[in-house]
Amino acid sequence: MAYVDRQQLKMGGDTVKAHPDFQAPWIRQLLSDPHLSWTKQVPRPENTTNAMFEKTLSGPDKIKAHLSFNRPTKEREASRPLEECFLMSIGQGIDGKTGRAHGGFNALILDQISGSCAHHANPDALPPATATMTTDYRLPVSTPCVVLARAWMIRAEGRKMWINSVLEDSEGKVLASAKTLFIRARQEDAKL
Repeated sequence: MAYVDRQQLKMGGDTVKAHPDFQAPWIRQLLSDPHLSWTKQVPRPENTTNAMFEKTLSGPDKIKAHLSFNRPTKEREASRPLEECFLMSIGQGIDGKTGRAHGGFNALILDQISGSCAHHANPDALPPATATMTTDYRLPVSTPCVVLARAWMIRAEGRKMWINSVLEDSEGKVLASAKTLFIRARQEDAKL
């Protein structure tokens, strides 16, 4: 996947030498927010590859470029002040119908961003597991395009974490949304 070199962008300033698909005015405005910060990578156990997102869906006609960052959330129900964000340039290699992303791709992205949000909220050795996810499809994702996925925690109790997420277009229209329950690994499982 063409992860954009973080050294080539200035958060809180002008966008510099980013992926060609990330040159639109709405993206430049989004990335110029001084409150954005790059998502820190949480170390993974050796048996956790995340190959679906980082390899299978990566390519010039699939997820062409990707940026991960967090920013203050404006969602009232959020229990934490930050939301996780993925900015992605996607091609037609993920279509279900010509010119339209497969619904399973939308659900996968919402699960991925929600899992990332849950994992960064509680960076255990093992990432949390999806227990349930309800996805609402509102508008088709027309490909190729650039989309923004966002996720924020709404509640945590013991090992359970509830996350809301959305997939938005360049105008901020919600294309799909999800409510997901994650379960954190037991401490003894995390030591395996």
